[in-house]
Amino acid sequence: MKTMSLEEDVHEEFKGGTLRFNKGNEQQSASSSGLRENFRENKGAITKTDSTTSNSSCYWSNLPLPLSSISSKISETLWNTSKPKDTSPIQEAHQAQVQNLPPKLDIKQDANCFFTYRDGVAEKAASECAAEFLDAENEGPVIQWFLLTQINHWDTDKERLVLLTPRVLLVVKYDFIALKRLSYKKLPLEDIEAIIIGDLTYPSGSLIPDRNMKGIRILFGKGKPIKLSSKWNPFTEDLPIWTFTFHPLYFHRDCTEESLRKTYDLDNFIEAFCKTIIEIGKNYESRILHSHILLENYVGFGAIIHNRHDLGFFKVRGKFSF
Repeated sequence: MKTMSLEEDVHEEFKGGTLRFNKGNEQQSASSSGLRENFRENKGAITKTDSTTSNSSCYWSNLPLPLSSISSKISETLWNTSKPKDTSPIQEAHQAQVQNLPPKLDIKQDANCFFTYRDGVAEKAASECAAEFLDAENEGPVIQWFLLTQINHWDTDKERLVLLTPRVLLVVKYDFIALKRLSYKKLPLEDIEAIIIGDLTYPSGSLIPDRNMKGIRILFGKGKPIKLSSKWNPFTEDLPIWTFTFHPLYFHRDCTEESLRKTYDLDNFIEAFCKTIIEIGKNYESRILHSHILLENYVGFGAIIHNRHDLGFFKVRGKFSF
């Protein structure tokens, strides 16, 4: 598209002469310049959007979310180093691509119903898991730890402790009632093939209400296809795809302490995680995409009941705790 300039607006008979503006014309000129500047900015925004949606299909097409092939132009679009230094590239890319901010959920129950909200519980769990499951010498120290919601392939929410190091991502299922480690998964960062950041959505024919929530999806597996038996098994936990979103306590009105909110904050995780990925090198920034994240659930009433009652979280439930 041809770029507009002020010189093109001047008629030939005025070239070489002196052009003067009165106050009204100055305001009009400033307004015209502003319109051109907005046009250029909007043009750039459109270019960014197109670069993430016009990729060809690859072997991930059999996943719940069809993943497009990775274009080398993504790094130029999402990680523009010519922008001001006071904002990180991850933040700028995130602000440019993700338009819908997560809603503030109305959680009426006491925050202490969540065992992870109690003083020192989460910190102790993170320390235990780091000492038990991480090799500090080979995998590096813990950069940051988080409490997030993991969404499995059957659209059910699970409370997970996530630890990030310079080399691995550790996801732990931890019993915050009995204070014991149940299971864990460790993903080397160099095995990650794509990261998708965007709004969580359902298929057009789905009966499931929209979450109106942002998420992140991590894809790995070295190109191995997913077996149909594993995809449709609700108890399968070895699929090469992880999806995370905010922990519910992030939206609780009583959760006002900044250091505590950061552990529940998906945006904080995205910032730290993407920064660590980029520092690995090998053009890893081109693997970070911005698109909708499809949750392939059409009629899953079991998932609705499970998620509405927070059955994937360790809570006090009347006279019982589970």
